[in-house]
Amino acid sequence: MKLIVLLLSLSTLVNAQNLLKDAIAFRLGASVNPRLLSENEAYRGIASNEFTSITAENHMKMMLVHPAADRFDFSKGDEIVAFASATGKRIHGHTLVWHNQVPQWMKDFKGDQKAWEDLLKHHIQTVVGHYRGKVAGWDVVNESFLDDGSLRSSLWADHIPDYIAKSLLWAHEADPNATLFYNDYGQDGHPKKMQAILNLVADLKSRQIPIHGIGLQMHINVDSKRTQIEEVITKSAQTGLAVHFSEVDVAVNPKNNPEFVYDEKASAAQMELYKFLFKSFQSIPMKQQYGITFWNISDKDSWLRGYFKRPKEYPLLFDENYAKKPAYTELTKSLNKLY
Repeated sequence: MKLIVLLLSLSTLVNAQNLLKDAIAFRLGASVNPRLLSENEAYRGIASNEFTSITAENHMKMMLVHPAADRFDFSKGDEIVAFASATGKRIHGHTLVWHNQVPQWMKDFKGDQKAWEDLLKHHIQTVVGHYRGKVAGWDVVNESFLDDGSLRSSLWADHIPDYIAKSLLWAHEADPNATLFYNDYGQDGHPKKMQAILNLVADLKSRQIPIHGIGLQMHINVDSKRTQIEEVITKSAQTGLAVHFSEVDVAVNPKNNPEFVYDEKASAAQMELYKFLFKSFQSIPMKQQYGITFWNISDKDSWLRGYFKRPKEYPLLFDENYAKKPAYTELTKSLNKLY
């Protein structure tokens, strides 16, 4: 009997070590779609078993959560939070302030600076307040800088001076315990953009504005230069803030070649870049490791296929049939060897 128990324990341990989430000491996340969580058993199973953190891909963004000036709709966001709570996962909030996915009524809004500030403050504090104590961290402001380092023109930048700092303050007032992030993409290869973000962080810290983390989206591809990615990670960690690889995928067909074949060579290149990303994240001081979050779960569900109309794109670790790719297995093995 003791031998059977021992063998079962060893079997359980082996199976656990085959899960990527168990090969790392930080949170492993994915963005999710509530409809797929409800309707797709394979999708829901992976979301339940493979991750320790969940982000709403779209259903906490302005357009969906605040469809009219006098109405908020938290129904789908609440479904995601309920799923995370039932399966013991952290919830990361995405995103409070962005130039995209803004409802039409906000685009049509007219008013002076104070009216605009009241509008944005009400939005932020209503959303954060609704999820207070449930959402661990927020991408408060998303994608405010262009590649040349200049501030992006947007409803918020055009009407509210210093809107990034004000948004962070308003979010902090609504939930003083939430970890607050500035989130952006494409810092690798765009040093002026990276420097603008570092300058922003330094300025906010000097004014004692509550900023706790930097979100590096990490929408990268097999042609991305590792030296540039490494520089971004190093400089971000040097701020002392938490670092989140917040929207990870590794594209294998970035030029949208209609004849592209996802063969062993492409799979191997993708696998090596995933290994690089995870090992680079592990080099960040542990207290600053907020986690790595994939942008959705399987190739079938990736935004790269829809938004960029790239049907022959395979950027994630689960294939169209929700099976683990060889890259998943090899990545997990390589990380297990570090323990």
